Amino acid sequence: TKRKESTPPDGYVCRLCSVPGHWIQVCPTKKTGDKKRKRKPSDHVPVPGKDPSPEDVAEAQKMQEIPPPKCFCGETSRLNKVKRSKAGGDNSRALGKYFFFCSKKRDDETQCRFARPADLELNKMKARAGNKAAQKKTEQEESAQKKKETKQIKKAKVEQSEKKKQVEVAAEGDDDDSSSSSGSSSSSDSSSSDDDEE
Repeated sequence: TKRKESTPPDGYVCRLCSVPGHWIQVCPTKKTGDKKRKRKPSDHVPVPGKDPSPEDVAEAQKMQEIPPPKCFCGETSRLNKVKRSKAGGDNSRALGKYFFFCSKKRDDETQCRFARPADLELNKMKARAGNKAAQKKTEQEESAQKKKETKQIKKAKVEQSEKKKQVEVAAEGDDDDSSSSSGSSSSSDSSSSDDDEE
């Protein structure tokens, strides 16, 4: 490609360095390799109704976090804000709201008529998150209940084994008393029989 050797017309300003007098192709900043040029702040004044407000941008970012559902074609749908409506005109309830549409191009004959409100998907996502939290909470409660039950069972087993030991000790003590008392009674019987013989 040939570089332009002529001088630019009056009023031409290089877009790279904002200095008049040379073509953009032969800009000195381009030759030096200075790729980091500073962008001038835009003097564009946002027009309400046409340009998105910061709230609109934040809402769109929130909507983009929603995983897109599959459309009737089986394709992943795309998120779009409704700006005009053929059927409802300016009175349509869909105007200004986000919808998931079929991701195929308009001129594609296989494009389906899929249109789902993004709010519906957002509510589904919140419900799923709520269900997961509730399920996790019930699982925690169930595990706590099981732990409590096992502690109670262990405590009951320990108490039962202590009672058995006490019964055994008492039974052994009774056996010792009865054997010693039976032995003393037999000796007293023998001594009384000795007395009779005399």
